Amino acid sequence: MINIIKDLISGKRVCVLGYGREGQSSVKRIMEAGGYKSLTVSDKRDVSADVPAGVSCVSGDGYLDCLDDYDVVFKTPGIVLNKDIAGYKCEITSQTEVFMQAFGDRIIGITGTKGKSTTSSLMYHVLKTAGLDTVFAGNIGIPVFDIADEIKSGTVVVIELSCHQLEYIKTSPHTAVLLNVYEDHLDHYGTREKYGLAKKNIYKFQKNTDVLYTLPEVIEEWGEAPSETVYVAREDSPVKSFEDYPAIKLKGAHNVLNAAFVYDVVKRYGVSAETFIKALETFEPLPHRLEYAGNFHGVDFYDDSISTTVKSAISAVESIKNSAILLVGGMERGIEYEELVEYVAKSRLKYLVCMYESGKRIYDMYEALDKSESAPKAVLVNDLEGAVEASLAKAEAGEAVLLSPAAASYGYFKNFEERGDVFKKLIKK
Repeated sequence: MINIIKDLISGKRVCVLGYGREGQSSVKRIMEAGGYKSLTVSDKRDVSADVPAGVSCVSGDGYLDCLDDYDVVFKTPGIVLNKDIAGYKCEITSQTEVFMQAFGDRIIGITGTKGKSTTSSLMYHVLKTAGLDTVFAGNIGIPVFDIADEIKSGTVVVIELSCHQLEYIKTSPHTAVLLNVYEDHLDHYGTREKYGLAKKNIYKFQKNTDVLYTLPEVIEEWGEAPSETVYVAREDSPVKSFEDYPAIKLKGAHNVLNAAFVYDVVKRYGVSAETFIKALETFEPLPHRLEYAGNFHGVDFYDDSISTTVKSAISAVESIKNSAILLVGGMERGIEYEELVEYVAKSRLKYLVCMYESGKRIYDMYEALDKSESAPKAVLVNDLEGAVEASLAKAEAGEAVLLSPAAASYGYFKNFEERGDVFKKLIKK
């Protein structure tokens, strides 16, 4: 990998755009490769006190305006460029692209609007349980450059990939897993089509010797792959329902499908059904994903703060059999909520508690809906604290309160993790 970086930056003016965890990782590897003409970090924040000696800094609101002053730019995920990438004279690349070029033949790349973190973590856990030399990085919070030194000839590399990491890549992994494509990140992409095309890059550049694991409806909408395509189904997995395996901590039909994706992939690595089930039974689910937050005053509380889509909120309600109160709303990103309000109106829920900006729109849509007198009642509150207070007042013993917002947390919380943590603190008050 170092040689690829060296060839890319030799004699060039290099810029690392964004100096968070990945940006710092990029600077370290670029300096290790050496041979560049100059190295600059560009970040909205003033990070001049944090960069190594010999690295220049650009900061402030105009930090995106200087990119064409460089020959090569390593862009970190999530930073929105001022214009289309084709409008820049510089070469814009990323850790993901360089890493794919170096190790793509041994990478299992996993993406999807929902389920990618759980599926990636489970994939890694199953392969490790089976005794395979496996490493794990990517959107889970570990920059891919940080694991390069751990990779040997027989190492299996599991990478969780976000739409931002996939957006501009020109190299796809040998094994691609595309779980689903729902409406999301419209604040960044503007349209579902542009968002979906970013996701499609996980298989767009595959070869005919590569393999894609996905669902028929994904291919129907986004187009066929140049690689072998495997359609995943719950029926093909040895675990068709978690109810038959009380030791498995994962919940919901959506996670049964995620597990089926994992099984289809690991079969090719020689993992038996018995080992797969054993790994499922020892897997610890990730926080804020249908996480049981406790029982207070006889009421169960579940933290599904990861939920930012309509589909995930509906899946959460269907997964928790005693769910009576659903908490929704957050940042307004223009998501269509018709499917959610129509589902709630016919569901077993008793109350729909709506909060924040998108919650106000959900509330108005639900109130305007033609529904039966027995349909769940809608409650409008200002924020998460108000939602918890309303839930505590209305929930009865034996019922469950479910935070599955179907909206992003930004603008109100640092991230979905903080939103979930605040929820858990509020219910314990």
